[in-house]
Amino acid sequence: MDAGGQNPEQRLAELETALRQRERQIEAISRTSDALFSHTNVDNLVRETLLLALDVLSAEAGTLYLYDPAADTLVFRYVVGPAAESLTGHSMPASQGIAGQVFRTGVPDLSLKVGERGHFNSEVDKRSGYRTESSMTVPVKRPSGDPIGVMQILNARAGDPFDHFDLEVLEALCAQAAAAIEQARLLQQARKAEVANVIGDISHDIKNMLTPIQTGVWMLMPMLDQMFSDLDAIRARCPDAEPWVRDIERVFQDVRSDYPWILQNALEAADQVQARTKEIADAVKGELAPPHFEDADLNDTAREVARTLRPVGEKADVRLHLDLDEALPRLRFDRKQMYNALYNLVYNAIPETPAGGQVTVRTRGPGEGEDTLLVEVQDTGRGIPEHVRKRLFTDEVPSTKPGGTGLGTRIVAGVVRRHNGTITVQSEEGKGATFSIRLPLRPAP
Repeated sequence: MDAGGQNPEQRLAELETALRQRERQIEAISRTSDALFSHTNVDNLVRETLLLALDVLSAEAGTLYLYDPAADTLVFRYVVGPAAESLTGHSMPASQGIAGQVFRTGVPDLSLKVGERGHFNSEVDKRSGYRTESSMTVPVKRPSGDPIGVMQILNARAGDPFDHFDLEVLEALCAQAAAAIEQARLLQQARKAEVANVIGDISHDIKNMLTPIQTGVWMLMPMLDQMFSDLDAIRARCPDAEPWVRDIERVFQDVRSDYPWILQNALEAADQVQARTKEIADAVKGELAPPHFEDADLNDTAREVARTLRPVGEKADVRLHLDLDEALPRLRFDRKQMYNALYNLVYNAIPETPAGGQVTVRTRGPGEGEDTLLVEVQDTGRGIPEHVRKRLFTDEVPSTKPGGTGLGTRIVAGVVRRHNGTITVQSEEGKGATFSIRLPLRPAP
């Protein structure tokens, strides 16, 4: 027996156990360094951190919460396990649950029976349908010591309960991850500053390149007006029986009826290109202008979008159809932003719709007891694959068009969010898709 009352065999067994745990810690740190510092995207780092934790510690499920200081909430930024779909993107008050306690105090927590803990937030289990039995929760801190979130892993897979050695492994992993996340964040900030300068130069160049187009349209419009006025004067002096008079009228009829709106659309489009380019430069610099809410008719915006994109649809042999509620109440919204949202949805739907198909823009007023109205963009196209539909409106949305960026749906989601609305998508492959936007009649400022 040694001085502590243990025989040599017991002492050796304890040392072997401690050695295995230290080896796990070293393995976790090594794997974290190899994996995390190869990423420069914060979202990828967050995902990789959690996956590594679950793998190294043989846990069933887990969440990496990131703190949102503006709302004072912990956001379920990345979730692994059966509850992933129902929880990802949701948030909870930063003072709530075991995760909230760890975030506030900075003290890691090991709970073998979470149901007996006073801080346990059972509402999360109720929402997801997942049963949490045990957990390890560790703060994720910047190298400066400021917390940026919390990592929580749940229910040991192998049947062996979590212990304090596992908690140390998780702490080591989170420390490495926090350093990598901070490095990626600083790198992204530097890149944003560089991109902002480049976009500022591009914005200036675009303005210069659009100037001759706008000037040409301004000159062409009165020239065409005068030409048709002169033709009318000549026509008035000629007998109706002259066949060449009817031939001239037939040749010029289409141009006469369409040139005013075609040229006006060209001027409006040039203005929008300049404005949007400036918005992009401002957004990269973090200077986001708030929405300009005004009372207006959403049907008018839908008509403007259809008028602009109807030639695009005709070229693709796709019909643009308006199904507008003429009793639609006036809505308080930002007309420019809502135009951009509907434009993106319709423009994206046209190439996804086979020739002979149809894209419909529909509006409906509030039902009884409702204070929201509905605007939908429905197509008879190929539909949206499930793996794409789940990632719509996120930073990782893939584009289904060659050379596409996936930015269109994120623009739409941003507009809807700024109007305190909601957007949903229903789709079946081979049977088209319907994007439904619900907008409050009076969004909060």
